Amino acid sequence: MTSEPRTGRLIWSRMIWRYWLKEAKLTAMLVGILALGIAVFLSVRLANKAAVTGFGLFTESIVGQSDFILRSPAGKLDERILLEIRKATGSAPLGIFPVLEVTGAIADDPEPGLLRLVGVDLVGLQNAAQYLEGESAGSGGNGLNGESTNQLLGSSRAVFVGQGFVGKTGVAAGETVSVTVSDRVRELVIEAVLPDSPNVAAVPANLVLMDLPGLQALSGEAEKISRVELRIPPGADAAANRESGFALLTAFAEANDLILETPEEQKSSVTQMSAAFRLNLTILSGLALLVGVYLIMQAMEASVVKRRAEIAVMRSLGVTPAEIKRAWILEALLLGFAGSVLGIVLGRILAMGMVGAIAGTVNTLYYETTTTAVTLGGWEVLFCLVFGTVASVLAGWIPARDAAATPPAQAMRHGARSGGLKVLRFWPVGIVLFIAGIAAAALPPWERASGSVVSVGGYLSSILLVLSSSVLIGLLFRPVSRLLGRVGKRSAPFRYAASQLRKPGGRHRLTAAGLAAAIGMSAAMAILVASFETTLTSWIQQLLKADLYVSAPGISSVTNENTISSSTWKAIDSIDGVAGMDRLRRYPVSIDGTRAFLGGADYNQDSERHLQLIWLDPPEDRGPDALEKISGGVISGWISEPFQRIFGVGKGDLFTVPTPQGAKEIRCEGVYAEYGGETGTVMVSRKFTSEWFSDDRITQMSVYVSEGIDPEVVLSEIESQFPTLVARTNARLREESLRIFHQTFAVTYALEAIAVLIAVAGLGLALAGLLLERRRELITLKSLGATRREIAAAAMWEGVGLSIVGLSGGILLSFALGWVLIHVINPQSFGWTLTYQIPWGAFAFLIGVTILCAAVVASAVGYRNGEVRSDRIVGR
Repeated sequence: MTSEPRTGRLIWSRMIWRYWLKEAKLTAMLVGILALGIAVFLSVRLANKAAVTGFGLFTESIVGQSDFILRSPAGKLDERILLEIRKATGSAPLGIFPVLEVTGAIADDPEPGLLRLVGVDLVGLQNAAQYLEGESAGSGGNGLNGESTNQLLGSSRAVFVGQGFVGKTGVAAGETVSVTVSDRVRELVIEAVLPDSPNVAAVPANLVLMDLPGLQALSGEAEKISRVELRIPPGADAAANRESGFALLTAFAEANDLILETPEEQKSSVTQMSAAFRLNLTILSGLALLVGVYLIMQAMEASVVKRRAEIAVMRSLGVTPAEIKRAWILEALLLGFAGSVLGIVLGRILAMGMVGAIAGTVNTLYYETTTTAVTLGGWEVLFCLVFGTVASVLAGWIPARDAAATPPAQAMRHGARSGGLKVLRFWPVGIVLFIAGIAAAALPPWERASGSVVSVGGYLSSILLVLSSSVLIGLLFRPVSRLLGRVGKRSAPFRYAASQLRKPGGRHRLTAAGLAAAIGMSAAMAILVASFETTLTSWIQQLLKADLYVSAPGISSVTNENTISSSTWKAIDSIDGVAGMDRLRRYPVSIDGTRAFLGGADYNQDSERHLQLIWLDPPEDRGPDALEKISGGVISGWISEPFQRIFGVGKGDLFTVPTPQGAKEIRCEGVYAEYGGETGTVMVSRKFTSEWFSDDRITQMSVYVSEGIDPEVVLSEIESQFPTLVARTNARLREESLRIFHQTFAVTYALEAIAVLIAVAGLGLALAGLLLERRRELITLKSLGATRREIAAAAMWEGVGLSIVGLSGGILLSFALGWVLIHVINPQSFGWTLTYQIPWGAFAFLIGVTILCAAVVASAVGYRNGEVRSDRIVGR
């Protein structure tokens, strides 16, 4: 009997280390597959985090982190409120920093990104250095000095930018850059480049800093500010001053119908808008990891089969089952750790390429984000190490148990069929799981304190349905076996493959379950994408009836505030060939602390040629003048489906929206579908919003051309007179809308491909273990005259049969998962009603590629394992 330390060294050298060296490619592949699953999961998380942290107050790197922010729930503030704040707070130690923020774009840029032009009080900023006692706001931290500040006061041309802006545009200090603000090009002079400080966040690449009066003059926002940032000076009394200041400011905000919040609260409230998107993407990224767990289990079981002789020798030498089991768990732990480390490195690299696509989607649907740098934190590293290692150990637990429980005499044989999960053999369990999955879909969503909604029932239903398919898929083996037998009844390889599938072992079932999970979730996402695309295409066809569409630069970003002046849109209206137009002005507002949009619309008066919405709950009057009605002092309005979900408003309900002239009561006359965002919009007549906001500008317009006039001629005229505007024909706008849609789902396509790749790799590993397990059968076949090519053909058809079983179960699973995604998760998370659409073409491609890959992999595995000698009996 050997001692325990010597036994451990013997097991390590004979059963683990030697096997890794002998099967270096297989070991590397196993580590690589686990690393890929970890990498996909981590890369999506890092890209999500980068997109969220990219949003922020664009003055943080200039005046430092504010303690409080005062802003209006609708529109901008009158700068006279600064005196009122000082009167209300008295001698309280509060630094008051007014901020005006407007949007712009680099002129003559074919794909202009959104610029944030921020106006601050440069005198106050200079004084902030002493006020904040040497913090980053001082001249040493931001590149400002007293001499340059005095020269720039009130200038509407001089600006400061960061290193990122210089790298993006190629301009330098002293040079001029052309910037479009609303529909006018402004020539701005780069007065200085703000250096990045190691103590504060880097200056965003799209930040342009100006003196407050200068930006007010440049943007036409005279005496207006976007918000007021307030600072408590550091020191021993900072906590007490912050508490008393908060009380004074709270009273002031309540008395003046203003919003008081901290920067953290503002970030949280805005980034919560994308919480559902990011959560769904994160859960989807777990697909590769889930399928990877199946693969690890298959590979570990294959390694048990390959080392049965070593197991038998060890058991004969007195090694206990517990020691064998520990050895396998140790191997799984080491492989899991190695795969996790590699996955962290690979995930960091993948995230750098993925963050652009995710940030583009966030910009389009939620808020402006500028961060493209990916930061890997300690929590992400720890989570991936623990998660990957634990997943590997759990996946290796069953093979470790089988290895320990196998008697020495049986371990010397290669004919016994074992392995897999025993629960996969009991199809009634699958029925119970399926019923539980359908029932879970009816559970109400969980609404978090932040206001975001988590579709708990939808996610639980998806998990139960996947587990259900893993069990029920065993019922498909016999029909597929019969199919192979009939197709190739005169072919020995066909008949042999069919015989193996007729009574599937545990590894057959486990392999098919892993493949079905990958195919099912990939095909379900294809259903979601197809349903979204079909619904979106129908929506676009219904919505885009005009001949031309004109907007200010940057309209693709939801936070764009660029507008078209009244003189410009009136000039376009008077161009020869223009028969009429729809005009829209959109304002961001806060309703009960939740962000939404208030839209003012006026439509072309032609009863046949004006904007036609897709109605979910139609109003009685849909005409161009329907929104101008006032009944009993209550204004008529239409709301979008996301607005209905967020605020619980339905047709006929009364609700209020904030405006600069106070809260206005609106009656919901109808609910329309909207797929351009999930923030929620309430639409009223523009004659009301123009009065409420004292603003006759518009955000965009739809132009109708007179009969017999070529829209391209009118388009050319608009472009020549107003080159700063973005003008597109109906066809070009539709094409652009679908391009943005496909860009949004680019990450989804990659995740689907990775999942299928991992599943097919798992099939190859499982077949390698199965053929090794049947080595005595292969020797018998060789004795009967079977060639190596015929053995490879038999393995190929067995692999094809396994892939057919997995595909059949996966496609059936996708129908149920697609239903959950479209009718449960999507409405609860995003508030969008989609038309269920099955992409038969995509399914055919997926089936064809999977079967082809399975055939190639299985044939290669069969050919490699078919090299046996009929005069040698292994294990004897």
